[in-house]
Amino acid sequence: MPLPFLEVFPREIRDQIYTYALASNSGAVTLSPWTVEVARSLSLLRTCKQIHRECKDIIWHHNRLDIREPTHLHRKFLALSKHRHVRRIRQLKLCLEMMDRDELEWVASSARGLAEWCRVGRLESIALVTDWEKPRDLEEFKEVLNLRKYGECLDGRFYRDSSTWTRMVVNTGWPRFSHWGKQRWLKEMLLDPSGLDPLLGEIHEVFGGQLYVDGTLCFDDRVQVVKSIELDPRNGEIKIIPGRLSTQTNTDHS
Repeated sequence: MPLPFLEVFPREIRDQIYTYALASNSGAVTLSPWTVEVARSLSLLRTCKQIHRECKDIIWHHNRLDIREPTHLHRKFLALSKHRHVRRIRQLKLCLEMMDRDELEWVASSARGLAEWCRVGRLESIALVTDWEKPRDLEEFKEVLNLRKYGECLDGRFYRDSSTWTRMVVNTGWPRFSHWGKQRWLKEMLLDPSGLDPLLGEIHEVFGGQLYVDGTLCFDDRVQVVKSIELDPRNGEIKIIPGRLSTQTNTDHS
């Protein structure tokens, strides 16, 4: 049912109302320190899907997250593609907090930087993974601490890459503003699993080749081969095999 609030007030006025409701005393939208007021203001996100999306836009905007190109991640990938030692990387693994609409928009906006890396380098596969239950053991907890201590901030998220001779792992994460239980609760509040198919199609369009979701081939040579893609944004894997490789293989055979 349409809400009179959405019909009466234009988006500019709604944004001012959201900012007033979500802002701290400093005037900036913040999620720390964790207070009853913060929890109450976040209840706005449960009003309806449209308000949920608009409030999230406000939260990310005030935390200096911009998913429009060129993102910092996009520029990071472009810069990496110019390094000789990076061009030997054959497998890239990108670890995300979740694979909902916001995170996949972030990846999609950065995809062309990775496509350039594929063009000049040897990337054979790109895997996007998430694990809702992390950290599960001491080593994984240390990874989170190292990300916070040694990582750099890109588009409002922590970023840190590490590589062996042919494989690179990129860890990303939101800045930790509360203990783990509250962090998980907030993830649930911000989770937006809508509209994932078009975003996956947008990512695939950049690379061509094949795109798998949890082992199932979903896009092949820029054609969606399954009607409905089932992706759990909390736990799952997206694997991309860039089309350049299949083109090279066909050329070699001929």
